Amino acid sequence: MKSTLAATPMRPELSSGAVIRLALAYSLATSGLVLTPFLVAAVMLRFQLDESIATQIAGVEILGVALSCAFMPRWIARASRSSTLVAILGVIAGQLFSALATTITAISIARGFTGICEGALFVIVAAGISQRVAADRLWGKINLLAGIINGSILVIISYLPQGWLGRWLFLLLFAVAVLAAPVIHGIGRFTGQTAQSRPSSRMPIRLVLTIWIITVLVYGIQASQWAVSGIVGSHAGLSPSMIGILLSVSSLLGFAGAVIPSLRVSHPHRLAIIWLAQLGLIGSIIWFFRATDGWSYFLSQLALNCSFFVIIPFMTGLLSEVDPDGSLVARSVVVTFIGAGLGTAVAGSLFAQFGGIQLSYGLGLGIAAALPFVWLALRGSGLHVAGTSTQQLPG
Repeated sequence: MKSTLAATPMRPELSSGAVIRLALAYSLATSGLVLTPFLVAAVMLRFQLDESIATQIAGVEILGVALSCAFMPRWIARASRSSTLVAILGVIAGQLFSALATTITAISIARGFTGICEGALFVIVAAGISQRVAADRLWGKINLLAGIINGSILVIISYLPQGWLGRWLFLLLFAVAVLAAPVIHGIGRFTGQTAQSRPSSRMPIRLVLTIWIITVLVYGIQASQWAVSGIVGSHAGLSPSMIGILLSVSSLLGFAGAVIPSLRVSHPHRLAIIWLAQLGLIGSIIWFFRATDGWSYFLSQLALNCSFFVIIPFMTGLLSEVDPDGSLVARSVVVTFIGAGLGTAVAGSLFAQFGGIQLSYGLGLGIAAALPFVWLALRGSGLHVAGTSTQQLPG
């Protein structure tokens, strides 16, 4: 099944300066997702709430991101320059209002508004990379740089005194947004001609659905593992504070996996690299659930994070190659939420019912199930590019 879509020849790669600016925007766009456990803890501490209500408040921000990515990507891309300014100011205002909010209703509105603006920034980044040469390489660089920024924030937060978390977390995010704003302003021009009409070609629906299946499996399994990481750490004899520090540092260092897709030499060997990363993901998950001390807990989580960030830029790059205006990549965020939501929802009950070892085998089988879909996605991408090139030859 295919649908008609406008398409252009591939756009050139971006300069290093442009990649850094997009990476800063991406770090702001994804900070709410990366920092969700700490945002939940901050809301619990400040308003004396139980975890379920605090999680719902944090979920309002995620809902805001989803709304922007699902329903507004083309509008945002068409007005990318003004949308960038509005999104930056909105994130700054949202973080400040979150720090100043005195009621549950106020903090919920502030987080939802922040999420909508974060989603707009994500759309603009996706539009800036759409139909670029070596899109996977660009996504690798952006994930690496944004990961260093958000990972550093994670580590800083993990060392904050607990009493400071409720308000200082939002002030820290406010300060980061203010410092990044002058650099991010103007990234709308990287969207170029994405919203203009172009010669007719066909959207590879089968390719897109295949990539989304991989996305659901990988994100769902990663979310399942993350959801029970605290329980696994306690079984390994670690204190809650030590678990937080080890997870934060492993997240920061794990973004190093994005170095591999960022290298030009990796592109011709994508299938082998992704399959090896999936095998690494399976092995690290099984190792993680067998952790008996701090070192095995940390190293297995680090290996898992590195493998994850090898896979994701390649998959996002495949979507960007056929994405006319960033809307496909933006809507893939909603797909990741579905996968992560399902994984998080079932992880605790599965762990309680079957135990960690059996759960690790099940999660490993889920990653293995994605192996043939990776081959299908890369094959479909090659056929689509070849077909588009043939259509562009002068008759």
